[in-house]
Amino acid sequence: MRALLTDNRPLAVLLLALAPAVSQAQARADSTKLDSASLRLRTVNVSASRVAATVGGAAAVVLRPNELRSSPAPLLDQAIREAPFVLVRQNSRGEMEISIRGSDSRQATVLMDGVPITLGWDHRTDPSLVPITGAERLVIVRGLGTLLNGPNSLGGSIEVTHDAFSQPAGGRLSAGVGVDQYGSTVGTLGYGRRLAEVGGGVLAFHAGVAHRQRDGVALAGGAIDSTARHGLRTGTDLTQTDGFASLRWSNPLGRSMGFTISGFDAERGVPPEEHITAPRLWRYPYNRRTLAMVSASTGTFKTPFGHGVIEVGAGFNNGRLKIETYSSRTYTSVSAQELGDERTTTMRALLRHSLGGATLRASYTNAGIRYEETLVPAAAVNYRQALSSTALEVEAPLGGRTKVVGGLVLDQSRTPESGGRTPAQEPFHSTGWRVGMSRDVNAQVALHASASKRSRFPALRELYSGALNRFRPNPDLKLETLLGFEGGVTVDGALAPAVTSTLQLIGFRHRLDDAVVRITLSNPTRFMRVNRDRIESSGVEVLGGLVFGANAPRAVTLNGDATLQRIAIFDQTANDLQRHAENNPETRGRLELGVPLPAQVRAFVTARYTGRQYCLNADTRREDELPGRSVSDLALQREFAVANRGPLRVLRALVSLDNAGDVAVYDQCGLPQPGRTLRLTMSVR
Repeated sequence: MRALLTDNRPLAVLLLALAPAVSQAQARADSTKLDSASLRLRTVNVSASRVAATVGGAAAVVLRPNELRSSPAPLLDQAIREAPFVLVRQNSRGEMEISIRGSDSRQATVLMDGVPITLGWDHRTDPSLVPITGAERLVIVRGLGTLLNGPNSLGGSIEVTHDAFSQPAGGRLSAGVGVDQYGSTVGTLGYGRRLAEVGGGVLAFHAGVAHRQRDGVALAGGAIDSTARHGLRTGTDLTQTDGFASLRWSNPLGRSMGFTISGFDAERGVPPEEHITAPRLWRYPYNRRTLAMVSASTGTFKTPFGHGVIEVGAGFNNGRLKIETYSSRTYTSVSAQELGDERTTTMRALLRHSLGGATLRASYTNAGIRYEETLVPAAAVNYRQALSSTALEVEAPLGGRTKVVGGLVLDQSRTPESGGRTPAQEPFHSTGWRVGMSRDVNAQVALHASASKRSRFPALRELYSGALNRFRPNPDLKLETLLGFEGGVTVDGALAPAVTSTLQLIGFRHRLDDAVVRITLSNPTRFMRVNRDRIESSGVEVLGGLVFGANAPRAVTLNGDATLQRIAIFDQTANDLQRHAENNPETRGRLELGVPLPAQVRAFVTARYTGRQYCLNADTRREDELPGRSVSDLALQREFAVANRGPLRVLRALVSLDNAGDVAVYDQCGLPQPGRTLRLTMSVR
């Protein structure tokens, strides 16, 4: 810990500022909630939009999307950029990647209404294409909080939840618009209501639509872009429309049925990497996806052994995309094209049953992935992968304040179709386990700890894709296996009659064996994925908040988070030669001050710090170093009461200046984040 603070002085101030809350907090915790896996989720307040939580012995954060300030209709990547501890970065394909505690983006699971949507051609979800219009909350679990979320879930999970039953019988309307100084626009409209009483239950409906249009994002000061126009980065344009609809029925016995459909249609550019001589010069003329999910629950029923509940769900994930690559930065001559057609069907069944004072949970998840790849002018080729996971967990109380949970899982994978160009991979199976503990020391202090081990199967794209002749396929990839430990304390309390505080302090250690990494081949120059490394990461995470004042709208708030970690990568083929983690800063943090101003206005000042990071330069084959950078955001917010009842009640107006200092902070080498941007948004709900 001392070594971590010595090398990361910008965050030491944040840690010291939050530390007094540990010893003095004495107030009661917030109410208890349930997540989709029916694990107990203990939450405490941090700010209006974020709460700290624990689930199954693992740390979590709950976000309320309608309280975020990034957009009136945020995409998933915008929402989790406001979340603590989750690294979101853009890669050279124009996709956004998620990393938690140094993990690869394919190790985190994204679920929508309980159905995993991460499984597919690449076994990861681009959060910049996942609309969360109308979502009630996001639950981000940083460790392995449960084994029940299906295969390849080992490096954290993000669940998006829609709740049609939150809508009143009289209906509720929501709308929002936003614009920035470059003319980028976003608009959203949503409506929900309880329709009728049917069959002794309630039928509820919720739907929404959003549209986004931009010519590009601001080029930060000092960032290089030889073809930037009007201050906008090359290849950052976007036109996207998304929508969702949800129809659900439930009765007082807990029986329910539901159907949700969500989709998007996007056209977008791909910003070229500015640090190499031959970056990807790509565009996506279209990128479309439809998600359809059905679910049902039996409600509680009696058995000879106690009481049980069975929940079943199925999801259909259909995506189509087109990639065009260009011969020069004029983007006028197309040199190659790739078409992709992906269809993934996922089925999941969950059983909960009482065992005296304990609870048994079992799940079975089965996913069938089909992908048709066309590299014009060649004929289409087909790939297929089948994944399954069978998991069992038991949660039991130890006394009145302690709970323990333990479980086992069997995961299986096979790839019966490999495009006919390379040998198919042999079938795999893998077992995993986890144990967790949580203890409420008193009404204000809770402890938790967990340990887990689980493997990830390679994705079809990792095994067989040439990525427009940039990669050499490798069907011999093996499993990655992650062994993880974490422990921490969550405190919620009062420092004085009008001062409340929250603190969550977590320590963790991960070891990933047979990590899949990208290497560079010569004659000709190509990339290839191989199992080569062992990655060891350890560190601490701090999340805290202070509220000064009993009247929440006029209170002064201070909240922040910090991640300090060590990531050591060992080349197992070169006598454990050690090198830096690529595109993964070891130090990150955020500190936000909220202050009430006259005329019912609230001001927010946010400081974000991204520490030093490294990347492998494909031209020089050496590591490039990116120094740490701090960014400041400013915002003014005012809420107006529209009506005490009815579909529209509150209007929120927001003026924000993102990256006020116009600092060049990089997601990875050659790919800077947006520069200074002035935004105006208005939303009503």
